[in-house]
Amino acid sequence: MRKAIIFIFIYLLSAGSIWGQDIPHLKRNENNITQLIVNGRPYIMLAGELMNSSASTLESMAPKWKQLKALNLNTVLATIAWEQIEPEEGQYDFSIVEGLIKEARRHDLKLVFLWFGSWKNGSSGYAPHWMMRDTRRFPRMENDKGENRPFLSNFSENLIKADSKVFGALMNFIKQTDGEEHTVLMMQIENEMGLLGDSRDRSDKANELFAKEVPVELVQYLQKNEKQILPEITGQWKANGKKSRGNWLSLFGNDSQKLADEMFMGWYYARFVEQVAASGKKEYAIPMFVNAWTIYPGDPVPGNYPSGGPNHRMLDIYQCAAPSIDFLAIDNYNEDYISQLKQYNRNGNPVFVPEAVALWRGEKWSSPAKAFYTLSEFDALGFSPFAIDNAIYDDKHPLKDAYHVLNNLIPLITKEHGSGKMRGFMQQDNKSDKIDFGDYEINIHYNYPYLGYGLVIRLSEDEFLIAGNGADISFRSKVKSLRGISYGTIREGYFVNGEWKTSKYIGGDEAMQGVGGVKLPPVYLSEDANQNLVSILRIKVIPVKSSTYTNKNIFD
Repeated sequence: MRKAIIFIFIYLLSAGSIWGQDIPHLKRNENNITQLIVNGRPYIMLAGELMNSSASTLESMAPKWKQLKALNLNTVLATIAWEQIEPEEGQYDFSIVEGLIKEARRHDLKLVFLWFGSWKNGSSGYAPHWMMRDTRRFPRMENDKGENRPFLSNFSENLIKADSKVFGALMNFIKQTDGEEHTVLMMQIENEMGLLGDSRDRSDKANELFAKEVPVELVQYLQKNEKQILPEITGQWKANGKKSRGNWLSLFGNDSQKLADEMFMGWYYARFVEQVAASGKKEYAIPMFVNAWTIYPGDPVPGNYPSGGPNHRMLDIYQCAAPSIDFLAIDNYNEDYISQLKQYNRNGNPVFVPEAVALWRGEKWSSPAKAFYTLSEFDALGFSPFAIDNAIYDDKHPLKDAYHVLNNLIPLITKEHGSGKMRGFMQQDNKSDKIDFGDYEINIHYNYPYLGYGLVIRLSEDEFLIAGNGADISFRSKVKSLRGISYGTIREGYFVNGEWKTSKYIGGDEAMQGVGGVKLPPVYLSEDANQNLVSILRIKVIPVKSSTYTNKNIFD
């Protein structure tokens, strides 16, 4: 009996549980979609990332908590700076970490901490002063003239040990402070790391390693996973003879995008964060990720963006070199938001957007659209606009109502992850979209003076839930014998403890007279709509013989 009890206890510990209470972790559902599990349930982060220095003191944060809560966030992304928690070597001060956790709990918010350690946006501006002044123990990267650059070297064993040590101590403190309440959900390691200004480091140490053979682990990974690795990498490898041995240049060559240089830097950045993450997970194994400054589509040369960082081209390298990193996240400020998301949605890498359109740049009105689209079309772990605390907080802020609706739909969204019954739509430069459900085609027309967006969930054979704003929706039957569509009951409402509550029955002008489809939001005239009227509609559709009803999209 005693042996059985000991076995159960050990099993719970090894599974990340303490007395049955799971710590936050990632788990694949029955549809092979990765979900964040918090207190036993799937959790979607309706988040916002603070400005870099906002969380440096509790005084700075004091007026922000109520404002963040008023925006209907459930999660806040906040920076923890190395220079602040280890001001003198070996002397730790975790008071700000403890204070942020307590304040987040008090306002019923979760946290994702961003570890600004050795690098932030490629540079080393958050590393401690005692480290930065010691260039012998902690060398810098160099240019081809042998001049030091303001970036700590990712080839430095001393730096790897120091970063891993302090991060392990930080994770141990978080476990002791939060191991039961689970306020802290995940950890981001470093921030948009990679080398700016050149495709690789030109120091003697870097040149020596660059001339050595490519690590056997990477070559074996290429051989084993050739079909799933980015063709840009395997193509160069094949073009150079598909060698199993050789240095970086001989295996990959430096094409116009300096592939060998970037793979070299990427491997050593990834190996660096692997050791940091492993040190942290040894203490407290919550999910850990790295975030990427993306490749510029019009200027895809490493060094113009951070070379070797966790961008989509280096995803395979990081998955091989850093198994303790759970996923790569995209900081998506790109004009073509959708195509950038697709580049990270491969090889089992779950989508999470920790930074998106900066609210303080006047672009805040696109954040609801990107939130809806990211969560529904990509089954994402969460969405987070950057500089959330630098926005204007009032009743007209677009995220407030969008996050309110998304929060109401989270149980349904997580239930449909990977089922094929949920799709998203978002206006970029397009005036219309189509969603194919096999027997039905849904036509979306953006007929409003602002950005249209939303999601569609198929509830049953003849009923659909549609949520969002700024679009007119119509259905078309793809069944040859039943080409027409008749619209049945249309209801606006929301869920209460999983049960639907109708707030309004929709018909007439708000529903295009019952033959054209539905308006989102359901208003009399398009000019009556505004960016805060985020609606949830349930609509029943009936395919009929086309003698009475037409198959044509009314917007064509």
